[in-house]
Amino acid sequence: MFSFLKPKRLVSDPQPSVAPSSVKPLNTQQHSNVQRELIRVVLKDTLRLHGIPFGWLACEVIIIARSPGERELNIQLVIMKWNEQLLRYAPALQQQLLQGLDRFEPTVDHSKYIISWRFSPTCGSPFINMPDPKVWLKYSKPVPTEAEPVSVLDRRQTRRPPNKPNARPAGPKPYDSTEDFSPTQISSL
Repeated sequence: MFSFLKPKRLVSDPQPSVAPSSVKPLNTQQHSNVQRELIRVVLKDTLRLHGIPFGWLACEVIIIARSPGERELNIQLVIMKWNEQLLRYAPALQQQLLQGLDRFEPTVDHSKYIISWRFSPTCGSPFINMPDPKVWLKYSKPVPTEAEPVSVLDRRQTRRPPNKPNARPAGPKPYDSTEDFSPTQISSL
């Protein structure tokens, strides 16, 4: 309808035969390198944001091909300097890293990434030997047994005590004729 507003292409203009290099899809190796660098940048940004010195953590990204077109990404966070506070907040730091990746790449599902922690041999951990096995007993609690679920139809406020088997079976009850009958009452109709 408004074709007169559109610029007309001259016949002598050559048609682009190849897409510009910025539009071409990256090959697998280039894409892997871009992912590795993005993860390192996001980790560095996360450390800076939370005030953790850059030399305390390093990152290694391992990409494993599972099947054609399907890859698994493993992020190894390497503890370079020992700090108990860092270990205490490791799950929160891991979550912040994934959220940072989501901010930079919202179209990629980062929840499938595998994140593992590794300790550098030179990290300076004061714990080089395992403690006595009795140390762990004070941290273990007995596992509570699951209570039997209460039926929806049960209206009692407390549970019934479990049935105790009788020591000897009760014999037949002697017949009492007064139990089954009530006195007759005369009513006027």
